[in-house]
Amino acid sequence: MVSSLPFTTGDWVVHVYYGVGQIKAIEKKPIGGEKQDCYKVKTKNSTFWFPTIDFDNPRIRPVVSDEIIKKVVYHLRRKAGKLETDRKYWKKKIDTVKSNGDILSISKLIRDLSSLQVIKGLNESETQALEFFTERLAREWASSTHEDVRKIRPILHEHLQVSKAKVDVNGNE
Repeated sequence: MVSSLPFTTGDWVVHVYYGVGQIKAIEKKPIGGEKQDCYKVKTKNSTFWFPTIDFDNPRIRPVVSDEIIKKVVYHLRRKAGKLETDRKYWKKKIDTVKSNGDILSISKLIRDLSSLQVIKGLNESETQALEFFTERLAREWASSTHEDVRKIRPILHEHLQVSKAKVDVNGNE
């Protein structure tokens, strides 16, 4: 019998809030008073479930393809655009990227925050966001390419060094 489910045990998925995880099983869970089949997903720090019938869940997606990873690398290595110095701008940008979970938006934010760090430094919430998104990107990249995340982290940082080297510390474009 061919399964009509979008994911199978062993697949890697990304949840907008929980991050990258692997589907470990399908289990019955109570939802709205009824038991439903749910995917059990294990992430680095947690476990979450989502219904197998929830095909259009905007918070969950498969890990990206090799082609998208190439685009990520392209964005990481590019010079950051005009870097806004208003902290409110960065808070809004971080919140937007966190809520949509798009990997290309994440890669651009990492590049831009890294460049901003060179020019004027980051406040605590910007530093935490940079660390959070960099680790999330490394984990998805590793899951997508079937590599150990410890191998991916230095590669990611090498690409960021290229864009950071293009930063004009005087703030000129």
